[in-house]
Amino acid sequence: MDDREHAAAARDHADRASRGRQNDPAVLIGLAQTEALLAVAAAIDRLANVLSRRDTVEPPAEPGQTYRVADVRRQHPHAYERWTPLADAELLAAHRAGHDVTTLAETFGRQPSAIRSRLIRLDPAIGRPERKLPGRG
Repeated sequence: MDDREHAAAARDHADRASRGRQNDPAVLIGLAQTEALLAVAAAIDRLANVLSRRDTVEPPAEPGQTYRVADVRRQHPHAYERWTPLADAELLAAHRAGHDVTTLAETFGRQPSAIRSRLIRLDPAIGRPERKLPGRG
């Protein structure tokens, strides 16, 4: 049964149970419990379908997209994940301690471009090239 069939079965059950007793608390509680059990059954059905597939096919990349997140994450496990405040602090500290972008990318499980972008976002001065003022050596 899919979700719609489970929902229809719950409604049918409620209609039969509530004939003549629409506001009976016991009927309403029973209906809520039935709906919850049917939702669990639907989730179990979906899980069983997923687990029974031996050859899972990955969806194709979006039109114009030349990569898949799953493919990138094979090499960089944390690619495209949100940065946490703790990870931001650790990244800045490691960068200030002199670690290069390649080492930081390996440490954080992210792409080097993500490390560079995040460093610049955290400290815009990191991305600015140093310029010498005219007349100052």
